Amino acid sequence: MSDLTLRGAALSSLDGNTISASWDRCLNLHGLDQWSRRHETVVRRERVRDSIEHLGPLFTACRAQVQHIFNNIVGSGHAVILTDKSGTIIEFAVQSTLENLFRKAGLRRGADWSESREGTNGIGTAITEKKSLTVYRDQHFHSDHASLTCTGAPVFDIDGEVLALFDVSSIGRKDDPDILAHTRALLEMSARLISRRHFQDHFSGHWVLRFHPDAERVGLLEEGLVALDQNGRIAGADQQALSHLSVQDRSDIIGRDIDELIDMERDRLAAHLSEAGRIPAQVAIRSGFKRDSSLVHARLIEPGSASRERRTSGAGASSPGSTLPRAKVMVGTDALGRMLGDDRHLKDLAGKARKLYEHDVPLLITGETGVGKDSFARALHEASSRKDGPYIAVNCGALPENLIEGELFGYKAGAFTGAQASGFKGQLLAANGGTLLLDEIGDMPLSAQTRLLQVLERRQVTPLGSSKGIDLDIRLLAATHQPLEELCAEGRFREDLYYRICGFVLPLPPLRQRRDIGYLVGRLLPGSRLEDPACFSPEARTMIEAHNWPGNIRQLKHVLKTASILADGAPVEPHHLGAIMEAASSPSVPLWQRSAVPQGMAGLGTPTHEAPCQIGRHDSFDRGGLGGVSGGLKAGLDLKGREKALIRAALVETKWNVSRCAEQLGISRNTLYRKMKTYGIGRSH
Repeated sequence: MSDLTLRGAALSSLDGNTISASWDRCLNLHGLDQWSRRHETVVRRERVRDSIEHLGPLFTACRAQVQHIFNNIVGSGHAVILTDKSGTIIEFAVQSTLENLFRKAGLRRGADWSESREGTNGIGTAITEKKSLTVYRDQHFHSDHASLTCTGAPVFDIDGEVLALFDVSSIGRKDDPDILAHTRALLEMSARLISRRHFQDHFSGHWVLRFHPDAERVGLLEEGLVALDQNGRIAGADQQALSHLSVQDRSDIIGRDIDELIDMERDRLAAHLSEAGRIPAQVAIRSGFKRDSSLVHARLIEPGSASRERRTSGAGASSPGSTLPRAKVMVGTDALGRMLGDDRHLKDLAGKARKLYEHDVPLLITGETGVGKDSFARALHEASSRKDGPYIAVNCGALPENLIEGELFGYKAGAFTGAQASGFKGQLLAANGGTLLLDEIGDMPLSAQTRLLQVLERRQVTPLGSSKGIDLDIRLLAATHQPLEELCAEGRFREDLYYRICGFVLPLPPLRQRRDIGYLVGRLLPGSRLEDPACFSPEARTMIEAHNWPGNIRQLKHVLKTASILADGAPVEPHHLGAIMEAASSPSVPLWQRSAVPQGMAGLGTPTHEAPCQIGRHDSFDRGGLGGVSGGLKAGLDLKGREKALIRAALVETKWNVSRCAEQLGISRNTLYRKMKTYGIGRSH
């Protein structure tokens, strides 16, 4: 390429690989010759009219944006172009004195600028690559286009496909990088605005969750949009939402319940956001979907609000007057009552917890996986005098050991390699004025335990790289499934920290010990009653009440959801309860425990009805083994081999979803990664 092309490459260095790939397609896929004399392709007027009609009311908004771009572009001698999804020009704005110049270059209404026709260019290549792009002069494939500089930005539909494209082109200009960057930013803003308009129009009858990591950007073009249907399931997500989440393909989240994305039950999320009104409320993204930070700020917009916003010239949407369909808004002092139901033991425990919380006594919530430790903590916060303050939940087992201190305590800009340029406040300071939950605190590394103890004793946080402490005002809750006393005895947990966080222990009972399963069914499956034959057959009710529920409330929730979908409005029958029918032969033993003993070992301690295998996360898994057979036989068994086989089987069953596998096995994700590394477990093994 010429020196001019190299200068163009410097101006758009981020597009270098994209342009190279386009040249390869032009040569090898499209069969184009860059030196041959080209003949422009102009479609019939009917085709242009069809494209305009396909956009419908959106075309009017697009045409307004073309004029807006034309009025705000830096310098003169530019043409502003709107194309359809295939690259055909359907709208065009240029100075009248330059119209013939651009026409000779092939830039006019009806001209086809797809990559397969015109080679590498700012219209067709941006459409092919589905991203904004600047093609500078000799970077164009055809030699006839060497005097052009084109910048294109696609508009996307709800499925992430190109719907239209905005382009700014010039002839013979040698714009500097700042002008090109300004042009590109202007185009991207317009394209995002139209994409957003299309999304809101399409989902005008849905609830829309608006979110962004920065509360000040909620309501602006940078926010992500997630549409929810009448059952609280995700019906759509725009490009910005995907960029804020660790999601490459929107099909990974479409159809999921919102509480699979946001770490909060649907009815509680609705209550949380409704109570906040127009002020974005802080929520946590579940670990499988978070990108940089698990915390975002969000607003819930009721159906029809987006169109009302446009009619009122951009005024903020009203806060939801109601909640997500089928979700109940119960906040404040009712939050705990809603969760606890009719269990007297839990009610008594909650009364003590509420009183101790208000007197700044640190509380340790214990219990098996799935009993609702995080839900209890959230409910306690919402029922407290600090309900208007932030609630921050940190899963200590989900954070990499080398990042946990920065995540908890924050850091100054440049504190370490990879630190955010603006620094990071940290989760402890994010909870200032509210409640901090340290979930799975038993998985916290010893180094972080030491710093945490210092912070709690001094009531000050000193971010990494700083020498100045910041006052801390929080209510501290901690949660664990592990026996911390045993971890202290083994030297894996600081004894002084244990006594600092354990002002009072709140042991949440497993589901099998609760006597209010009917209430829980009604709460988890709104509109249903376990004792109602129109909802559950007598046989199904008996199975639900008799089941051991090793996965506790989390398992009950998933079983009810599946059964409700399969029943499709009819009463739930036993065959809809496949997950617990499978375990009916040994209801007291979780599936993963039964599979821990390889085939052919039935005579060597295989769990049965009469002698259930007492393997659990309270025992040896997190301390290096999946034991559970009697001590006299352990020496004769390959425990590591059994553990490796079990982990691999669970990974295969969960399709190598590490988060889901860790949850199924009852261990933290970090522990699972560590064991996979120890045993050399990977997809190729």
